Amino acid sequence: MNDMLTILGPAMAAGALVLLTHVALGRQVLARGIIFIDLAVAQAAATGALLATSLLDHAEPWLQQTCALVAALLMTLFLHELEKRAAAIQEALIGGSFVVLASSAVLITSQDAHGSEHIQNLLAGQILWVDNPQLWALAGSSAVALLGMILGTNPLLRFYLPFAIAITAAVQAVGVYLVFASLIFPALAVRLLPTKQALASGYLLGIGAYAAGLLASLQWDLPTGPVIVVSLALVMLVASRAMSIAGRARIG
Repeated sequence: MNDMLTILGPAMAAGALVLLTHVALGRQVLARGIIFIDLAVAQAAATGALLATSLLDHAEPWLQQTCALVAALLMTLFLHELEKRAAAIQEALIGGSFVVLASSAVLITSQDAHGSEHIQNLLAGQILWVDNPQLWALAGSSAVALLGMILGTNPLLRFYLPFAIAITAAVQAVGVYLVFASLIFPALAVRLLPTKQALASGYLLGIGAYAAGLLASLQWDLPTGPVIVVSLALVMLVASRAMSIAGRARIG
């Protein structure tokens, strides 16, 4: 039991910290109709980290994090401008940005013997190996992002910059796939609920999905990040169906 807590405790803490910002940000993403923004920003952060690793031998974690954050901030500033100047084709350009960044990441690491491993780690994540410095970075970034969402007076301060800060730390800890799943699936599951109830329900559903995914991964010796992604998707489908049935029952 103690061994299980030692292995799963930090991973659950990482998931809880990621969900703390991602459930609220996911609702904003759905409301704005820019579903793939998280993939673009997450990929920008991942590409920034890979660039630091490629250009500097044995780059310190803080330097990787700084490069990732700068890349994510630049991407969010670009996307903020797109919202003002090209809203009609914003989603297409966001998708295009993701493809270009993903291809750039492959090119950056093409001469690195461990390049494919670096990319795989940033995509699927290594949540089971999250350490205390990463948890502190997640906690700090979550606090800053939440303050921005609460106190921000315009879309740049209330959404885009908090988004970049939250995504950057999350990518380093849990990977691109799990960042997307944490942002979109809980928000989809509770999209029909009032704001406060939706945030609380989305967070609880997300926590339950993380716990189920971690336990399933440990039980069947499966890759942890992908298992949690599937768990989040299944929870979203079940919760959405249950809420739809409950809604029809109330109407009837």
